[in-house]
Amino acid sequence: MRRLVSVVAGIAGLVAPGVVPLQAEAAPEAAKKCNTKEINWYVRGGKEVYVGTNLYSDWMEGPGRITYSKTATSESNSSWSGDLGVSINVVIGEIQNKYSKTVGKSHSVSDSWSYTAEVPAGKVRRLHQLKQSWRVQVVRWRYTTSDCKKTKEVSNKTATFPVKNHDYMWILVGKA
Repeated sequence: MRRLVSVVAGIAGLVAPGVVPLQAEAAPEAAKKCNTKEINWYVRGGKEVYVGTNLYSDWMEGPGRITYSKTATSESNSSWSGDLGVSINVVIGEIQNKYSKTVGKSHSVSDSWSYTAEVPAGKVRRLHQLKQSWRVQVVRWRYTTSDCKKTKEVSNKTATFPVKNHDYMWILVGKA
């Protein structure tokens, strides 16, 4: 009979997970201990932005049409300096995992670029190429209690990383 009760209880556990048989006792949960000295990190606030590359036209005073038409290498770089103690490769990996974005330390493309825009009368402007990038905030934090119930942000830094694609735009920028 005792064996039949065990079999029935085992089947009940399979059919209704979370139901504990009457004979079983739950093991006491071990007290969780966290290191309050250890610094942890994560990324937050990921969003798309466009950051200037090394390509721009000459200045022009309007009114008129300004054109950039050259074969050149467009370059953009990450703004991450690593001064929070987290390597750029680790941050890039986290961005790829969390946001499914393929970003890098830098991105360069050699191509024939051509863009035209109208410069308004009385304004001095030039064309500047922008590259699609991903901006995140890297946050350092630690536990403030050993029971892992409270945390404190230690520091954070915002950085951009160029997306590995061919997404560019051109804008008119003015002299101050």
